[in-house]
This record gives sequence, C-alpha cells and structure tokens, in this order.
Amino acid sequence: MISIIVPVLNEENKIEKTLQVLDRLKGQKEIIVVDGGSCDNTVKIAKSYGIVTESSKGRARQMNKGAEESSGDILWFVHSDSIVSVDSLGKIKETIDKGYIGGGFQLYFYDMDTLFMRYIAKTSNMRAKYLQLIFGDQGIFVKKDIFEKMNGYKDIELMEDWDFSRRLHKMGKVKMVESKIGTSARRFSSGGQLKTFLLMQKIRLLYLLGKSPSELNKMYREVR
Repeated sequence: MISIIVPVLNEENKIEKTLQVLDRLKGQKEIIVVDGGSCDNTVKIAKSYGIVTESSKGRARQMNKGAEESSGDILWFVHSDSIVSVDSLGKIKETIDKGYIGGGFQLYFYDMDTLFMRYIAKTSNMRAKYLQLIFGDQGIFVKKDIFEKMNGYKDIELMEDWDFSRRLHKMGKVKMVESKIGTSARRFSSGGQLKTFLLMQKIRLLYLLGKSPSELNKMYREVR
C-alpha cells in the first residue's frame, strides 16, 4: 500500500482540490493529512478525505509524523497545493517494482503558464534527473524501510527536501518518472517571477555555503 502524506498549515483555499484528486486515484492507498496548527478550516475539510493527525509546525516534522502514522510500505509526500496525475500510484509501484528505492515526478506550474515558469519547471526536472536533487514540490516517494533507515527528514526549517534527496541517492537507485505533478506558482505571483526565482537561487547558494536553515527560512518567508 502507498501512504500519501500531506503536510498542511492554513491551507483551506487549496487543500480540498488536492485531496479530491488524491481521493480519486485508483490503487491501494491511504491519505494522511498532518496539520501543523491551522487556525482556519483546513482540518475540517481534510477530515472528509482521510486520516488527520497533528504535529508541531514545520514541514519536516509534519512529514515525519505522517510517516510514523502510516501503514503502507511506500511513502509519498505531496504538498498541499499539488495536483497529481491519475496514473501516479501505478507509476510509483512500477518504479519500486523495478528495483528503485524512490523517486519523484515531472514538475509543472498549473496556475501560471508563462515561458519563464516553463523554464523554471524544465530546469527543475533536469536538476532532479541528472543531479538526483528532487525537491518537495516534485512529489518525493520512497520505500518506507529505506525512509526509516535514513531516520526520515532532518528536523530543519528549510531545505529538508534537498538534504533528504542527497541522502536518499546514497541509499540506492532513484528515478524521476514520466508522469507530471502540478504545483501552484502563488509564491511567484505574489513576489514577482524573476525576483522570487533569484531569491530562491540565492537561498540555495547560501545553503551550500553553510548558512543555517533557520536563517534561510526567514528569507524564504519574505516572498510568501
């Protein structure tokens, strides 16, 4: 079974569409929504679609909590604003059956179809395929036993997906499947496409240079 883990925090405007799509997927699955302390209707909406559990705020903590609560042998981490393809569960199972330990999906932005956003999606998919750096909005999936051996996501405020992806690659073969996963470009819409892109590149560079995730998180929140 595939456990679909969705971390949320005040996502009443996005979460129902995501959960509706996940609920319609064919295959053996469970949906676990992990709330980080929402003060809107997120939890009320989520209870109609699956298990809802609570965790202290922080995407890494919430995803680890969801993994602890899961019953499946494969974990699939999906952002609250994602729109997944109808064949996603089949693609995950097929990938794992071929000997891969995990992977991700081909990213696109479903609510901002500009040339620049297509460029960002294209280069993100190339990075994931050739550098084995899969980010959270690309729908990371992993065998549960491998996740447990890795002690899950590191409890850091930002870049937890980068850190996890690098460690995952060392554990075995990882694959980017051909199916797509859509994510919202709301951060680019509110902060400006170029300005937001440059800020994100700056954050990644500073992370590589040793800047702490907590400091980087403050910068990241500036454009949300």
